[in-house]
Amino acid sequence: MYKGLKIGLALGGGGARGACHIGVLKVLEANGIVPDIVAGTSAGSMVGAMYASYHNAKMVEKRYLKRVESENFNDLGFRYIANSEEDESIFSQVFKQIKNQYVLMVSSNRKSIIKNERIKKAAELLFDAKQFSDLKIPLIVSATDLISGNSIIYKSGSLIDAIVQSSSIPGFVEPTYKDNRMMVDGNVALPTPVTPLKNECDFIIAINITRGMEDQPEPSNIVEIYSRVRDVSVAHLNSYLLNEADFVIKPKHDNLHWSAFDKTDKFIEAGEFAAKNAINNLLEELENIVNTPKETKKETFWTRIKKRLFS
Repeated sequence: MYKGLKIGLALGGGGARGACHIGVLKVLEANGIVPDIVAGTSAGSMVGAMYASYHNAKMVEKRYLKRVESENFNDLGFRYIANSEEDESIFSQVFKQIKNQYVLMVSSNRKSIIKNERIKKAAELLFDAKQFSDLKIPLIVSATDLISGNSIIYKSGSLIDAIVQSSSIPGFVEPTYKDNRMMVDGNVALPTPVTPLKNECDFIIAINITRGMEDQPEPSNIVEIYSRVRDVSVAHLNSYLLNEADFVIKPKHDNLHWSAFDKTDKFIEAGEFAAKNAINNLLEELENIVNTPKETKKETFWTRIKKRLFS
């Protein structure tokens, strides 16, 4: 609670770029801004679950770094996905093409590359809570039903199941089938989950870690063209969602690929840097709200009658 204001935090999806959220959380806490409720999509749901479990950004950072560097985490299968960092060496380009061809080859007769059990294992390594009721603060997790196209919002029940569904990247992680639904990554419908926080808090801070269109090389094959189409769609949808937030923090992550977990330290630093640059403006906005008198509704004839009848 910041001076009587209930703060909501929307953590967007972006795979490895989700570590940016940790850097932002550290700066917010250092300046007395402690979120009272968190909404997370995909990577944001993972970090959000960690924060809701420990309610301490430094503990989240320590636990996250320890697990990401472990053998269990490295065995999730990210080696199958081409990282988009520019490397013009012959070996790198050949390896990149082999990866792309592998993805195309398996896509014709499979729905995913890895089983969602691996995401479950990753979640269990990152936090101890199993149910939403185990958390220290409220958490909202979004997933997407590919059958109806609707966002599915979780606030109670199995935390692990919700995180797995929210983090199941389409085409990479096996979908979850439940009640005639095909559940995948919440990032499909809510790249930054601002709207689930409406009416849940007084002030919404959104952290945007989606890939922008700037500084991306021209697509050179089918896989890269599909990826760019996806980025464009997400960018337009995300723009609408971010307009619903009261304040947006955008870490600069050089558009690194979602599978670049070897850059975790860099992502955390990027989150800290962005938050430090934004903190004075954020504090000023919060103070303005705190010091602005709330408008009192004028009493009407009918409200006076109700008071007399029911008081």
